[in-house]
Amino acid sequence: MRDVFTLITEQVLRDSGGEPICAHVGDVQVCAIKSHPTYQVLRDKVRLGRSKSVASLRLWESVCTLARESNHQEREKWLMILLDLLTPYFGGWSKELARKWHYEVSDIRSAMVEGTLEAWFSMTGGTPSKKLLDTMMTRAFTGARGLVEAGSSETCAASAEYLIADAVQKEDSTLLASSIIDVGTVQDPDANERIRGERTGALLQRMGAMDHAKILHDKLRSGRRDEADAPCITPAQVGRSWVDGKNLYYRISDILPQYIGFSEAANTIGLSESQASRMARKGSLPFRVLWIGNSRVVSVKSLMLILDIQDSIVHPDDVENGASHVGGE
Repeated sequence: MRDVFTLITEQVLRDSGGEPICAHVGDVQVCAIKSHPTYQVLRDKVRLGRSKSVASLRLWESVCTLARESNHQEREKWLMILLDLLTPYFGGWSKELARKWHYEVSDIRSAMVEGTLEAWFSMTGGTPSKKLLDTMMTRAFTGARGLVEAGSSETCAASAEYLIADAVQKEDSTLLASSIIDVGTVQDPDANERIRGERTGALLQRMGAMDHAKILHDKLRSGRRDEADAPCITPAQVGRSWVDGKNLYYRISDILPQYIGFSEAANTIGLSESQASRMARKGSLPFRVLWIGNSRVVSVKSLMLILDIQDSIVHPDDVENGASHVGGE
């Protein structure tokens, strides 16, 4: 019988498509580790039960970070993987409980998934990953016990997919960076956009990073960017895109490295590596960590959010104009 555990596994396997999967930073192409297993191989190696391995706990921490900090679609994917990594440890216990209480095992497993998701969405982003793991497992068992002890086999029929989609949506914001205008300085949004781009170009020129930005600009103008990666633009910006024949806008984070080392991230917020490590163990570190082998990295976008650095949308023409002014061209 296909229950919620089976549906979760089927969904994850379908999404992975038998391709190599990166549970370190989420993208095989940018990961420093060149060899990646398929999801099925990865799942078979993970040990999150009583005999937890260090490698499994590090992988769990990375998957937690990806499920918290990726975009909406990727968050749902990694949350499904998070659930699927736990279900092997619920299988035997749910069957035993069903036999003891003469209950449908599928209902018990649905209650366990519901309890697991409730734990996930009730815990803060700074919760240590090991504590989160323990809490999710405990809440799964508590949910199952609560179901059978209630004395009724009628349970919620909502699927895991429904619960995930509903809860994840609440974390999204409809506010776009392009809609934030400093009205105290510039009243005209079009002028604000150009000034923002020129200031960015001037800064990049002074830092000696403009050549790197121009590589991205050439990629955008030649149409080599996946349009799914292009930022949404305002109605006013559509007119400018019509002139170019394509959407050339990009976010500042597109020209920055995707990840930086743990020590550098700690220094960015005024901490030493040892201080940051202690805070990570206590769950008080403001950013989350991704493990690549024995090394820790941190998402640059996550740091920008913590430091209140706006990931502005700019146009290549404005950025290059600002760089030209500083360069005396």
